Amino acid sequence: MSGGNVAGQSGGRWRASAGVRRVAQALLLGVAVSVGVTALSRVGVLSGWETRAVDTFLFLRDRAPAPEIVLIVIDEESFAALGERQPLSRGYLADLGDFLLRSGARVVGFDVQLKTRSAPEEDTALIAMTRRWERSDTGRVVFASLVIPRKGDGSTRYDVAPAFSPDLGGLFGFSNAPIGADGVIRRMTPVLPAADGGHLPSFALAVLAAYSGQTAEQLSGALRDPRAVVTLPVRDRHGHIARAEPISLSRLSGAPWRIDFAGREGSFTSFPSAALVELARKGERPEADNPFRDKIVLVGATFLESRDFYPTPTGLMAGVEIHANMVFTLLSRRTLLPPHWLLNLSVLIGACLVVSLLSLWLRPLWVALVSLALIAGFVAVSYEAYTQGGYWLDFVAPLVGMLTYIEGARLIARRRLRAAFGQYVSPEVMNRVLREGAGLGGAVRTVSVLMSDLRGFTTLSERLPPDRISEMMNEYFTEMVEVIMAHRGIVQDFIGDGILAVYGTPLDDPDHAWHAVTTALDMQAALRRLNDRWRADGRPPLAMGVAVHTGEAFAGNVGSPRRKKYAVMGDTVNTTSRVEGLNRELSTAILISGAALALVKERVLVKDRGAIAVKGRTQPVDVFELVGLAETGQEGSGR
Repeated sequence: MSGGNVAGQSGGRWRASAGVRRVAQALLLGVAVSVGVTALSRVGVLSGWETRAVDTFLFLRDRAPAPEIVLIVIDEESFAALGERQPLSRGYLADLGDFLLRSGARVVGFDVQLKTRSAPEEDTALIAMTRRWERSDTGRVVFASLVIPRKGDGSTRYDVAPAFSPDLGGLFGFSNAPIGADGVIRRMTPVLPAADGGHLPSFALAVLAAYSGQTAEQLSGALRDPRAVVTLPVRDRHGHIARAEPISLSRLSGAPWRIDFAGREGSFTSFPSAALVELARKGERPEADNPFRDKIVLVGATFLESRDFYPTPTGLMAGVEIHANMVFTLLSRRTLLPPHWLLNLSVLIGACLVVSLLSLWLRPLWVALVSLALIAGFVAVSYEAYTQGGYWLDFVAPLVGMLTYIEGARLIARRRLRAAFGQYVSPEVMNRVLREGAGLGGAVRTVSVLMSDLRGFTTLSERLPPDRISEMMNEYFTEMVEVIMAHRGIVQDFIGDGILAVYGTPLDDPDHAWHAVTTALDMQAALRRLNDRWRADGRPPLAMGVAVHTGEAFAGNVGSPRRKKYAVMGDTVNTTSRVEGLNRELSTAILISGAALALVKERVLVKDRGAIAVKGRTQPVDVFELVGLAETGQEGSGR
């Protein structure tokens, strides 16, 4: 087997091994990002973004039909008819409740606080109304109350603020709702632990228990047994309540439920209370076919002075309408609980692995577009699951995961590029490399190569102590590197006292030959300034030869898996070295090849030194001494 075949097979194995490592690194990064984002989501770091995502879904969703719930609002006109006095007239509430129940309402819930006594005759009228309907099987009355926290034994339990009279009949449920850190009401607690044991029902839960015919004693007994279930009505997607289903107390007392708002303000059918009370006081008999029959009717204040308005994800809303949305949520059983964390982790890993594999074969722009498409797909599926079934499919974590992966991969790529080019090029070129996305892979490019070498350095080393030599060489390399970088060159290597620089890679540069020859002239000018300073300090001057040649060369990362370097190799580099060596024989400072001159011939002044045979090439090389620039007449002699 020939040596060339062995080398080819070895190179193929090296490329295959490198490809496997790239895939493994990309997959490892994808898994690491997935696990990290899942951990952040589990400890609540992403909860704010998840909350806003659901807020957006709620805001964009079409109004959900809720014909089973009707609101009776005590609006500005009704409040004016009451003489704008608070607390609201108990006789007014009694007449309103009696009329609604006679109209066939299954339950009438009053979102009105009844903490203090008012006029005795009015209090008596309200008590009488509740007692009368307690003895009936056709309707129930529910009142809102407040709960007061009582801390102890490391937990919080609650007491009910009593109503104005223990004789007041009906069911009671707390109207307190958790308010978010931003002041927005998004969640509800169906039950809270009672100070004397068991649980207290929320206003919405008490309303639904009353709808199903339960008394206050029956509901209280069900909430005392932690293993018990509570039977509550369930609605279908069209708003019809056709059945009742049991729901465990553990589900009711677990994490707060996200309120599934039916829509923005005004989503429920509502009627002003004043007209209904007027009908009741006239003795009008409700017709059999009326809008309250078999409905859940909630009564509450919407006049401005009530101050019963709160921010929600869908806008400012009256308290009675927020309670109507809580009833709607319990009827729909839409808890919006997130999926199990293992499912989230699986989705995350899948998404990140897809992006990581694509990043190996596609350009960054296409990877970003594919990632955006995946994100859009997650959002669309999550929105559909939410609107159709009330499920919360977390797309925030996959979104954060993919964005984190893309950003992490981008940062790693930038670090690789900086490691490859940062020490060789100017900050401006480095920024262009990062901005335009030049890769590290090998490619054959047309470049211009510059090589310099000092004259008499060996003799100088024998005359001066090492510390002085080191000081002079550091000054020399600093000046030369600044010049090279200023002309968009890459300092490829230091070879003893020589410098190898390349132009036209890693980014395309149409003027690479021009930048190379102007660098040669400026390097000689910089050396003249150094020599002047060294002579003033009593140090000997230095001479330098420079050569520029243009041609094709391989440019890319080379080396072993443990040590890589961005390099430019090929005949063009070797020829440049040979041409630079001719400076000694021709007593010149700067030589350029015919290939380089062909790209800058109208812009420079040269002397033809003929076609000279160089070692390693069968064909002679046309060599020209660079004298200066055509426009300025700048001379390049370093002698």
